Amino acid sequence: MTAQPHAASEPVIERTFTAVRAALPPVNAAAFDAELTRITHAPVVDLVALDDFLTSWWRIATRAAQNREDWQRMHDEAEQIRSGQRSSGTPLAEILARREGRI
Repeated sequence: MTAQPHAASEPVIERTFTAVRAALPPVNAAAFDAELTRITHAPVVDLVALDDFLTSWWRIATRAAQNREDWQRMHDEAEQIRSGQRSSGTPLAEILARREGRI
């Protein structure tokens, strides 16, 4: 038996500020810019916060690139919930409480 390499399931996005920013959907770009500005305009730049920022946004860019339509649908649904056009559904605490009652 031989092992076959798996096809890369995640798009390859270089973990740099420029590459991550370029890979983000437009709906996320403004938030990326605002957070980067907040971190870099501090009196002293916190390098740990900057690294955490890049890692978090790289993950978002990678997930969004896997399925752009699904990512956009998630944002559309979140906006509908925020605007009151749609119910947010059953709260997690209620679901867990129901589950505990069955066990």
